[in-house]
Amino acid sequence: MRPLMMIRFSLAMILLLSTLTLLTGCGDSKTTTVVPPPNKPTGLPAPPAATAVNTYSGAQSPGAWLLTLDDNKSSFSYQPTTYPGSASSKADGPFTVANGFKQLDGGGYAVEVQGRAAILRPGNAATAPVFAVPQSACYAITGRLRFQFIGMQTGPDGAVGNAGPTLGYGSMVASTDTSGKAWSFQDLQGNIVSGPTSFSGACSTSGPATGIQLTGQTLLDNLWPPNETNQAAPTPATISNVWIGPSGFLVADQSDPAAASPLGASVAGLAEPSAALNTTDLESQRFAGFLYEPATVPFGGVTPTPIVTAPVAFGLVASPVATMTGGAYPNDDVTQTPNSDIQITLGKQDATYNGLYRSVAITVLDPQQNCANYTGSGEKATSGINAQGYFTCTFAGVAVAGNPEGKYALMVTSYNWAVQLGGAPMQLYLFQQ
Repeated sequence: MRPLMMIRFSLAMILLLSTLTLLTGCGDSKTTTVVPPPNKPTGLPAPPAATAVNTYSGAQSPGAWLLTLDDNKSSFSYQPTTYPGSASSKADGPFTVANGFKQLDGGGYAVEVQGRAAILRPGNAATAPVFAVPQSACYAITGRLRFQFIGMQTGPDGAVGNAGPTLGYGSMVASTDTSGKAWSFQDLQGNIVSGPTSFSGACSTSGPATGIQLTGQTLLDNLWPPNETNQAAPTPATISNVWIGPSGFLVADQSDPAAASPLGASVAGLAEPSAALNTTDLESQRFAGFLYEPATVPFGGVTPTPIVTAPVAFGLVASPVATMTGGAYPNDDVTQTPNSDIQITLGKQDATYNGLYRSVAITVLDPQQNCANYTGSGEKATSGINAQGYFTCTFAGVAVAGNPEGKYALMVTSYNWAVQLGGAPMQLYLFQQ
């Protein structure tokens, strides 16, 4: 028995020494990331119960905003903070509710996942949307958590130029210290990102909001106005902020408050789901949100199109399998029946990243046959005729999706070749109802 005991003791010592080596390294100054214990959940802490009064921090691309929604008093207030003199100035007042939308006094709209995220249109249909989340504390992440996002298209005072067809998306992995005040980001990837793939940030509270301010030369979205040219690095005065809601919604803004006109870009997204989404189930749900098309520049003598931010609904009419059908509300009136002239097919979910769809197909009406006349070199867009005999255009998109707390959220970026000759970017921000 003695030799057997010695063998067991030797094996135990080997395991112990191996563990210590993994934790401390091999005698040098490097540290090794320790994987969390398997019985400890990875990600954000459990979110608190939603309350009726919430302050949201958000971005309009470029520029930061604050939004407060009081569901007890049916009142709102909002203001731009980076560019307070922008066309969409601060406002407050009452709101009414219809079909999932808050109709704001003065012509604006908002869609809210109470205490989790909100989409604001601060004005009429010619106003770019604001995506916002209510970060009220510095959260400590257990382990590491990937966030996926789309690049929000240029907002006020911007126009889409030579980089318009870029279907911009990206992702990054976040971790924190135990206080949630020191943040580390790594494995930045995507087709609109630039700079170092690892960077850091510091979480702090100022006034009614908490946020994470980034340091370094990384850009989460390098398509900056006025013509969405590729920006190599932040300007010296750029302020880079990230806000993360309690259930994992994310918005980030990198903008230069010293610029003569709004300069910078923003992204919106959410935490990667812990498991692959059920795409069929996602496509079968009802959604409310906004369709956004930014202003364009002249192309081929065609008059450029203005900003359009339209309230939309999907899932209210029957759709073919693997398709979402919906459209904008006529006359910008959410009390009417929404159109059903847009079809979205998400396609196959990415095999590596849950909730990422890189082969989205969107079909819209094309009465002017712009899609048939020009779609750009190598672009995946086709013209057709639907069952009613109308001309259509089908074009590509990229989407990020998740189901925080059991409710789906979907963000789609695409390029609509039917809206005018030469096309224009089109984005959708949707919350399940």
